[in-house]
Amino acid sequence: MFEFGNVYFMAEMLLAEMIFLYSAPKRKGFPLIYTASVIICLVLSYLFPMPEDVAIRYNVFYSLFRFIFLFALTVVGMGVSFKISINSLIAACVAGYATQHIAYNVVGLVSRIPIFEGFDTALVSRLNLFEFIVVPLVYVILFFTFGRISAKNEHYKKSNFSFNILSISIVFICVGLTRFSRAFEEYDSTSVKIYSIVSCLLALVVQFIMYRLVDLRQENEAVKLLWQEEKKQYEISKKTIELINIKCHDLKHKLSAFEGRLPADEIQSMKDAVQIYDSVLKTGNEALDVLLTEHSLHCAEEGIRMTYMGNGADLSFMNIMDVYSLFGNAVSNAIEAVRKLSDNEKKVIDIVLESKGDFVTVNISN
Repeated sequence: MFEFGNVYFMAEMLLAEMIFLYSAPKRKGFPLIYTASVIICLVLSYLFPMPEDVAIRYNVFYSLFRFIFLFALTVVGMGVSFKISINSLIAACVAGYATQHIAYNVVGLVSRIPIFEGFDTALVSRLNLFEFIVVPLVYVILFFTFGRISAKNEHYKKSNFSFNILSISIVFICVGLTRFSRAFEEYDSTSVKIYSIVSCLLALVVQFIMYRLVDLRQENEAVKLLWQEEKKQYEISKKTIELINIKCHDLKHKLSAFEGRLPADEIQSMKDAVQIYDSVLKTGNEALDVLLTEHSLHCAEEGIRMTYMGNGADLSFMNIMDVYSLFGNAVSNAIEAVRKLSDNEKKVIDIVLESKGDFVTVNISN
């Protein structure tokens, strides 16, 4: 026996899933592929066998199998239409299933309102009438809340197997309990419908929270990689400065050997040039020494005067890499700002480090 109940369900499912997939990348020839997928899903849902025996038709396990099968059809249909990972696809389809179930139960609650009791007609039942009105309204509300958030944060690019399992479990527990409630003649009770709505909303909220956790995990990984790169840069800068100072020290001695052989002004000019690269700042903090020495060389080349005042030992409570990152970013911004000035007299950067009680203040002005 065939009937249109499955077709209605399939149509609602496909529409609900689009709320979470409309912004996802489409496969080549999407309009044709998607149209064909929808038609095939609707036809197969219509052909799904519905026993005439009511006891079999509404058997808990048969009902579960029917809804799981129809849901699986939508996953396949969306999978051939959109170019996303299987985890992201399942997550979006689960969100669509939760949306459809919310709308369906809201229809049931609205149709129970006493003032709507006279809406039954010979052509359309009260339940079907409200299904055409309430379902689109619920879909629009969830589109402008969960759907837009999903598109804005590009959830289709993120996948996590663990929260897919959690979301699927919540939705199917809800649907499964609804099926079991029918066996105990509680299927149409108001409390079961409210429970179903709350459970599905919880599924959506949990899923979106876990999307945020995925984002935070990725951000932490990016920060960690950046920190590792800065650590490498710090080690390279430290070794480079040490090597430059050794070479500058050797050059000073070699220049002394040329005194009397070359004009004094030439010797002094070469010594001044060497002195620029033989100026390791001693602040009392190793990371600050490396950073400021490194930036002082760039400043000297660009005619920027950089001064420092303070005791770097006051920063001993901080990690070496934290000092390097904090001051590196601030000093780089200051250099970038004064570099644009046409008046060389204004190309000045002052760094002041002060200890006041239990506080350490840093003032970098340009």
